[in-house]
Amino acid sequence: MNKTFAEILAEMLAAKNANPALNGMDTNSKTSVWRQFLEVVAWTILNFQLAAQLHLQEIQDLIANQKVFNLRKYRSEALRFQYGFDLIEDSDRFKTTFIQNGVEVEATEEQIEASKIIKYAACNRVISGGRARISIKIAPENLDDIFPNDVMTAFGRYIEEIAPAGDAVAFVNYLPDMLRFLFKIKYDPKVLLPNGMHIVNANYPVQDAIRLFLLNLPFNGELSIQKLEAAILAAEGVDDLQTILVESKWIDPSVGGYGLYQPVNMSVIPQSGRFKIEDFSGLQYIV
Repeated sequence: MNKTFAEILAEMLAAKNANPALNGMDTNSKTSVWRQFLEVVAWTILNFQLAAQLHLQEIQDLIANQKVFNLRKYRSEALRFQYGFDLIEDSDRFKTTFIQNGVEVEATEEQIEASKIIKYAACNRVISGGRARISIKIAPENLDDIFPNDVMTAFGRYIEEIAPAGDAVAFVNYLPDMLRFLFKIKYDPKVLLPNGMHIVNANYPVQDAIRLFLLNLPFNGELSIQKLEAAILAAEGVDDLQTILVESKWIDPSVGGYGLYQPVNMSVIPQSGRFKIEDFSGLQYIV
């Protein structure tokens, strides 16, 4: 924080008084040469502070006006969204206050953190009808949920205010893609029961391996059948594996819900950004 002229001069006088070699300069006259010299230096320091502050503001304005919106920028801006807070006028920064009973109140750190409701985001560029648009996939902390319309309206207004003019932006706020599979699993009867349950631990290692595999996929990450098979083969009690089919379906706005299951031949990126397992009835255990 910049100091005032009086603060700067007071510090210089304190430094002078603390130096025994300057004890002879003890007059209190405001017209003394040494005091006038200190005042000139203090004014110089003050003006330097003001010039530095103006220069810093100019740099900040230039940076703010030259921000390049690429896909990474759109993703970071989506994660930065604060539901319930307004932007500072002519800025892309959020206010740290809100109005309560007609009074402007400073938000707590907990309130600010709680307002950042978008926990997952991914962006890609889509060509449709010869025109490019930005597609932003978002999801809340609970990946089985979606955002209500009020949130999407607020988020849309926020992106509209900060995005460059001319960018066409679409939002994907879908329920998880459903995943269905059929695996034949050759199991070790010394470790697993015919239903896949571990004899000692009473858990289901194959189901746990599939859940963990999907959990470790990044949001909007590609599901590879080969890597899924490797995860299953690494589960305790699994000797071998045959993949019969892997299918997925996703929300199709044209039908107002999920479309039909489509085969996954090698890999697939979820339309919603994440997967949900329909059930584990497709796991067949053989000796």
